[in-house]
Amino acid sequence: MAIIKVSTSIFSAIRTIERALAKANLGDEIQLASGLYKESIQFEKIVSVVGRNGEETIIEGLLIIPKNVIVTFEQITFIPTAQIYIEGKAIFKDCHFQGKKTSAILSLNKGKAELEDCTLMNATDVGIAIFNESSATIKNCLLESNGKSQILLESSHLSIDNCELTQSTHGIWLKKNATVHSHNNYIHHHSGTQMIVQENSTWIDATSTIEHGEGNGIYASKHANVELSSTTIQHHKLPQIWMQESNLSLSNSTVKHGNESGIMLREYATAEIEQCTIANHRIANIQTTLESRLNINSSQLYSCDGVGVQVREKSIANFNDTTFSAHVLSQLFITEQSITSLKNCTFKEGKQVGILIEKQGNCTIVESTLKHHENTAITVIDGELMVIGCEITDNEGNGILAVTKATVNIENSCFYGNEMPHIAGKSEVNIQLHQSELYDGKSLYVLDQSQLTVIDCNIYDGDGVQVEISDQTKAKFDNCIISSGKTNGLKAYRDSSLLILNCQILKHAMPQIVLNDSSLIMKDTELLEGERNGLIIENNSEAFIQDTFISKHAFPQIWIDLESNVELKSAQITEGEESDIYVQNKSTLHASNCIIRNDKFQFNVQAVNHSNITLEETIVDNYVGEKFYSENNSTITNLLDEVSD
Repeated sequence: MAIIKVSTSIFSAIRTIERALAKANLGDEIQLASGLYKESIQFEKIVSVVGRNGEETIIEGLLIIPKNVIVTFEQITFIPTAQIYIEGKAIFKDCHFQGKKTSAILSLNKGKAELEDCTLMNATDVGIAIFNESSATIKNCLLESNGKSQILLESSHLSIDNCELTQSTHGIWLKKNATVHSHNNYIHHHSGTQMIVQENSTWIDATSTIEHGEGNGIYASKHANVELSSTTIQHHKLPQIWMQESNLSLSNSTVKHGNESGIMLREYATAEIEQCTIANHRIANIQTTLESRLNINSSQLYSCDGVGVQVREKSIANFNDTTFSAHVLSQLFITEQSITSLKNCTFKEGKQVGILIEKQGNCTIVESTLKHHENTAITVIDGELMVIGCEITDNEGNGILAVTKATVNIENSCFYGNEMPHIAGKSEVNIQLHQSELYDGKSLYVLDQSQLTVIDCNIYDGDGVQVEISDQTKAKFDNCIISSGKTNGLKAYRDSSLLILNCQILKHAMPQIVLNDSSLIMKDTELLEGERNGLIIENNSEAFIQDTFISKHAFPQIWIDLESNVELKSAQITEGEESDIYVQNKSTLHASNCIIRNDKFQFNVQAVNHSNITLEETIVDNYVGEKFYSENNSTITNLLDEVSD
């Protein structure tokens, strides 16, 4: 390899690069002295061009590197008067490009370029244009103030490491099957979207930072793919990541401090997010819409001024081992026939609702915790909710609020410490509760033509009425324990109906069951140890009680009032502190095959004020006084004997 020296001095034998090229052989090195070389050159040989000092060795003009030619440049400043056109291969080391006289600094067409420790600045349109199956490797470079885009790729490949891109409209723009592999880059302060990925292009990044953009941080469309690992994206004025008909993979990354949303998924977009932090946005941390797909694992989502995650318009989202916290509006919002599932997730410290489901949205929550919300933990409006193995606790509103034809299924879950009823339903909702525990608060409040089914549950230590239904609601309790409430156990009114099977109801401070203008069927149940009445049945109510044991109440164990009707069959009523049965005000009782015993208060059975009691094949015992008392046009019939006043 020969060295050919070039100098602009009048004493030099070779004063131009073109003259040096004419003398050079394959692989020679051309050494440039400091100075300005105004030349337009087409390289035809494999050579190296080396400057003495990058800032003082300047080439101004047009450079062309044809096919099959490799040229290496070192320590040179370029002022291209037109784009440096590369069809072969160009290697730039410690070079500086001032693009103020050209629309693009480097243009690759089926060519290759390697840049290391270079700066590219002030092109009017594009810093580097990479087209038509070209490839480029860029390391430790600065691209600044290059018109519309620092780098533009189309059907080509770029590898870029440890670079800084700033002060243009866009950072990198990928089109038509372009691919970019990037690592540890700093992309910031662009006036438009910083990264654009389109038309089946792929961008794979690790450990880069993308921040302080006036538009999006990343915009992907038309079946693009974006894969980010340990990437930081923050401080953008538009949604920080916008995916449209495209795929996002995000791992160990941070998306924070955006003026709008963190991640926007639209029109069949998909996202796989794992071990990420997404926080501090004004509208939403994540928006998923128009039949998009979202999967999040082991991530943290918190502190959005709006919604944590929106799932809209037939989209599907799955969350696993993820924490939602401190969102100002709902932490998760599911609407418009969208479907969401959650497992091992935590919702905490929300400023409003934890999860809001509406407009035929569907949500399944498994082995998760929802606590410390300033409103209801879960609200369902015309949607579907499944809760399995969850804890819903210490919320200032309801645990679950179901409204307007909502469907709620709950299994093996625990509710306690909620300021309002743990589970509330209104307006034709259907709530089913299995193998669950509800305590320390009002448990169930369901009204307005709704359906409630409670099976194998334990309800206890309620501050108010533990179970309350009204307004034509139907409720079924099977194999449940309802105990130790500070007021009533169950209360039904305004034309509602209760079905109680195989239950224990005990130790309430107020009447254990209150029926007002409603109906009751109770079978195979124990009603025990109430501080007042066992049942109050009043105001045109009806009850059928069979194979039930009623005992140890401080006030009359069954109180029937205001034109109500009760049938007892094969029931045992014993050990009351006062009367076992008290019927008044045009009410009726028919008892068959029952046992009624009292050893503390005379008059086991009383009828007053135009009321009627019929006892058939029923044993009535009283060890301290009379068995029967009636007055004011009331009758008690025991077999064939009638007692009246």
